[in-house]
Amino acid sequence: MRLAGTGLYGVYGREITGRTLGEVYNTAAADYWRTELTKIVEDRRPAVGVHSLSWRGVSHMSILWLRLPLASNGVDVDMILGYDAVVGTQSESRGVSGIRAA
Repeated sequence: MRLAGTGLYGVYGREITGRTLGEVYNTAAADYWRTELTKIVEDRRPAVGVHSLSWRGVSHMSILWLRLPLASNGVDVDMILGYDAVVGTQSESRGVSGIRAA
């Protein structure tokens, strides 16, 4: 993770900037992200999905994610820009959407 926003600290319980997938996620979650990110690099197309945070012990929460491929030479994907929105927070039960910038 080259750079992670401060909003993700609350999701992961620590700073994840500069960490590898294996340092941030358990094996199953890291494998999920490796698969998704590999598809983005190979297809050179944006992707969107949802990932449960049950691996963190909060099965009532998920991340809606968007990943955009970036290519410094215009062809080969060498970076991926990501945006995450956390859903399933306690504020949902109070009538708030539960979606916030991550």
